[in-house]
Amino acid sequence: MLIEGAGVVAHRPTSVPFFYRMVMRNIFPVALCALLLVACTPPEEPKPNGKVVEFTETEDLFPNPERGLYIQTYYTSADLSAVANVSVINYNRMADANVTVYLHSYYLTDYMESDIPQEFLDRFEKNMNALREGGAKAVLRFSYKSSMDTKDAPWNAKPEWIHKHIDQIAPYLQKHADVILCVQCGLLGSWGEWYYVSYYRMNPSKDEDYEPRWEVLEHMLRAVPESRQVALRTPMYKMRYLKMRGDSASSPITAAEAYNGSFKSRICGHNDCFVSSSNDVGTYSGPASRDFWAEDTKYTFMGGETCEKCSYSQADKAIPEMERFHWSYLNLGYREEVTSMWRKDGSMKTIQRRLGYRLVLKKAIVTPAPKAGQKFDAYFVLNNVGFAAPMNKRGLELILVSASDPSKKFVYPQTEDPRFWLPGEEHKFTLSCTLDASMKGEYKLYMNLPDPYESLHNDPRYSIRLANKDVWDETTGYNYLTTVTVE
Repeated sequence: MLIEGAGVVAHRPTSVPFFYRMVMRNIFPVALCALLLVACTPPEEPKPNGKVVEFTETEDLFPNPERGLYIQTYYTSADLSAVANVSVINYNRMADANVTVYLHSYYLTDYMESDIPQEFLDRFEKNMNALREGGAKAVLRFSYKSSMDTKDAPWNAKPEWIHKHIDQIAPYLQKHADVILCVQCGLLGSWGEWYYVSYYRMNPSKDEDYEPRWEVLEHMLRAVPESRQVALRTPMYKMRYLKMRGDSASSPITAAEAYNGSFKSRICGHNDCFVSSSNDVGTYSGPASRDFWAEDTKYTFMGGETCEKCSYSQADKAIPEMERFHWSYLNLGYREEVTSMWRKDGSMKTIQRRLGYRLVLKKAIVTPAPKAGQKFDAYFVLNNVGFAAPMNKRGLELILVSASDPSKKFVYPQTEDPRFWLPGEEHKFTLSCTLDASMKGEYKLYMNLPDPYESLHNDPRYSIRLANKDVWDETTGYNYLTTVTVE
């Protein structure tokens, strides 16, 4: 079925020939300003007879996929039978925290000089299946040690074993991409955070010192499905990587580069000492690295945890930081002194609402008397009041369901990309379709934002719920808009 779209094209004025310049020197600036004003004007609302539907925002807390507070779980070789508990996932999803994200940390401590045994890989697969059954997704991290004490060195395996282990986990990452939120690069150093490292330069300074790290990063980027991002611990790592790979300015991702499948577009970040000192305990090297992440995280995941209660972790400082760096996920349990402080001062609910995206419909204007077999338009005004945009690819559908016979349902996929619904902005767009020729009578109109993976597409737990009153249908995952009569 052909899906028709709508858009606005801004035309740039051509250059004025030299022999006209003297004649036009008084009117050209005025004309240029007028042209620029037209080019920058947002699309006008449909006129004159559209059916206008107004929506009311809700402050309710509710679960939504791929965002929010997360719970961290650890898996070692000590108990190969330990797997994610589906009943616990279901409980956490519906409890006050509304958890839909887990950080699964896999420690390969006993396999630093051997292959990962099949039993360990089987346990990983069972965890992915449990997440799918429980309606959640995982941030993944693989590492070798959870201590920075020198007596526990080496803190990671030798390079040849690291690369063998990436090859072993790659097929499982590919198979279970649907329930992976993102992958933290890990593998190097204590906790996989790339600092207390063995067999690699501890404090690299020259290009050749960094190259072995980039080999791990690029190997992991190839192992992880192209639809998913890989996180580095500091912005300086990505900046240095880009410079060494030809981006001399180490420039953040632009809208034109976002989600194009390049390594640049797929490298995101995680901050595991958030608001814990003036530079987040070495996370930032200065203003340039902060500015880089502030821009880059418009189109890449950012998440992590706090690690110290201090003046910087007060809510009046932390919330603006989450906003500036587009936070999508935050550790519910660590560090407990900080999260408890946010609960006591009442700011935790604000953080819960705004982590990741929070999409609020303001208005819809729809074709007032649609006719079967003809074009139908729905124009929307939507605000994203969260910290971030949806980061992974997301479906968008107009759905019409017969009011008298719910079995008569018509689904119209759209090309509008929710990943560009940036926070703090008002978004205006038109969704269009050609109605089926058999349609007649009253139809309920819905917006559906499903997971694009076939395995999750029809699971309402993986569809985005809009932050509006009286729109959510929990049985389908659809957001109700209005009722139209098809002639």
